[in-house]
Amino acid sequence: MRGLARIVTGRRSKWLVLLAWIVLLAALAPVGQKLSDVTDNRTESFLPPNAESTEALRVQERRFPGGETVGGLVVYHRAGGLTAADQSAIAAGAAAAAKALPLVGKPSAPVASPGREVAYFAVALPDDNDKIAGWGKDLRRAVGSGHRAGLDVYVTGGLGFNADFEEVFGNIDVKVLGVTVVLVVVLLLLIYRAPLIALMPLLVVGFAYSIAQGFVYLYAKSGATVSDNGATILVVLMFGVGTDYCLLLVSRYREELRTIEDKHEAMARALRRAGPAILASGLTVALTMLVLLLAQVGSTHSLGPVSAIGVTVAFCAGLTLLPALLTVAGRRGFWPRRGLVEYRPEGPAAERAGVWRRVGARVLQRPGRALVVTVAVFSLGALGLFAYKEDYSVTGFFKKQTESADGFAVLKASLPAGALVPTTVLVVRDGGKVTDADVAAVRKAALAVAGVATVDSGSVRSPDGTVARLTAIFSDDPFESAALSRAEVLRDRVHAAAPPGTRVLVGDGSAVQADFNDAAARDLRLIVPLALLVIFVILAVLLEAVVAPLLLIASVVVSFVGTLGLSVLFFRYVVGDAGVDNSLPTYAFIFLVALGIDYTIFLMSRVREEARHHGTREGTLRALAATGPVITSAGIILAGTFSVLMTLPVTFVFDLGFMVAVGILLDTFVVRTIMVPALIELVGDRAWWPSSAGGGGHTMHEIEPEREVAV
Repeated sequence: MRGLARIVTGRRSKWLVLLAWIVLLAALAPVGQKLSDVTDNRTESFLPPNAESTEALRVQERRFPGGETVGGLVVYHRAGGLTAADQSAIAAGAAAAAKALPLVGKPSAPVASPGREVAYFAVALPDDNDKIAGWGKDLRRAVGSGHRAGLDVYVTGGLGFNADFEEVFGNIDVKVLGVTVVLVVVLLLLIYRAPLIALMPLLVVGFAYSIAQGFVYLYAKSGATVSDNGATILVVLMFGVGTDYCLLLVSRYREELRTIEDKHEAMARALRRAGPAILASGLTVALTMLVLLLAQVGSTHSLGPVSAIGVTVAFCAGLTLLPALLTVAGRRGFWPRRGLVEYRPEGPAAERAGVWRRVGARVLQRPGRALVVTVAVFSLGALGLFAYKEDYSVTGFFKKQTESADGFAVLKASLPAGALVPTTVLVVRDGGKVTDADVAAVRKAALAVAGVATVDSGSVRSPDGTVARLTAIFSDDPFESAALSRAEVLRDRVHAAAPPGTRVLVGDGSAVQADFNDAAARDLRLIVPLALLVIFVILAVLLEAVVAPLLLIASVVVSFVGTLGLSVLFFRYVVGDAGVDNSLPTYAFIFLVALGIDYTIFLMSRVREEARHHGTREGTLRALAATGPVITSAGIILAGTFSVLMTLPVTFVFDLGFMVAVGILLDTFVVRTIMVPALIELVGDRAWWPSSAGGGGHTMHEIEPEREVAV
């Protein structure tokens, strides 16, 4: 760190550092603007590569014209019954759809409810990620969706949901970026009350974000999958963690300017002292995110490298670009509060017991009681896990009224709800053509499954005749738990009924969600221990200890479980949701543990530094006093940036934003302030085993003469 500090704070070299970042920005920002052009949201990109539904998609892609398709339903409703004129309108709508859109096959024959108040026809189009939403809007225009003269017309199904999704997420990155920037600027101005210093972290993170977008674009162009969700979360993640790193360094620089006259030397010392914590924190988050590469769920898998790229660029900017800018600005950057950084050659100000030292002193007086109370609070929150329930109903996907959800509600009130997204059964005979007897045997087995409303005749065959495609429609919502369980039963039955020489694949609809669920559950079991192992190794290197990292990881896990339980209670009984997506715990764990450990690293790296000279107890109090304001500010900013996700009318994104924001605040004000100091006080110098309070902390920190600082 000493060599890096010498380069980024040098009287001449700091200008070269700034020039290097400007060149990097000029090279990568233009391609980063094209990131949305290479994102992939196709069903196959989200599915586990070895899942049966993935294989079914691949077979359809290879064997059928049009390949993988996405369906759409045009639903018609008139209270009291559809009239003859309505029937003509349905026929005209089907003809208009065939004329306006590049359909795969013809629109289906209309299907009417028993009371003939509701009818629909289905269409299929190629699963083109860039065009689906536009085709959904084209279909709505072609059939004249809306309410006219008592007839309600809705476009729902995959085409309708994609059209609504684009409407909700249209220019969402710009909106999220705008709201996040405004929030961060306001919070930084309130914290520093110095315009230049408040805007400097924003400039640094803005540089880093534009450059990271360019790297992510190049990553996607290399053949990797990047989803829209990952690109959206990247904005919030980078502005959250990037600002945190800036706050820590600015705080340490301000501290050093009071005792060192030369601004270059002050920044060099600040970077040597705060740099290891920023490096350890950034590596922890980036490496933890890379653990997601082991996930089978495509969206989770792709989020890992995207987030790791963003965090890596952010902490590199915090270690190079920010120090160079702060060195250029010097004390003038703190105007109009230059008195805070005025050089005091007579020595530091008299010791002052700040609020965080006073809080720490209270905790260390009764550490056992403090620990029991905090663990009890999180344990009570964890009881909310008994209310945990998974729900995927399309009616709960959006947090605003949409045509696709309204159309589905009308459909399922009168017709089998599974028509929204049917389940596909493929009969494959690789050694020859599928026979009618093959299809009949599989169809009979499928119809015998309780809850399967209809199965077509299987007359749709591949051009070479080796694959027959049957469409099974479930009687209920295809994304509710009963339907997902039925998809597994259906698989067992049709596999058993497959004639010799054939194989049967079940995909699409409920089968896709069932495979997604299984993979998400597997991912959680794998990712949690590996992420904790990564965090433990980095903490052990940073602190040169084994016991302290174990205690810190335990505190973060307790916090996560409590936060998850509290959040589930909030979603179920305050918001009123039927349940949550089962991938939410995985996302929340990665973000809460990786980001929550940030503040523990900020605190404990300072405790380690101070303990070498003052012992563990006094070192803890000094560290709390020194890092309390910056960690509190960082926690509020990070929680605020993730809360921006709650402004989006999509249930999963809202849930993630709420859970991470609450968890970060709990880590900031409970775990870091009470639980961790109490644990360290109870364990004492044994926390540094196999090192000692005075003998460790040299791996990432150079030993420098101790100087008194105001606490």
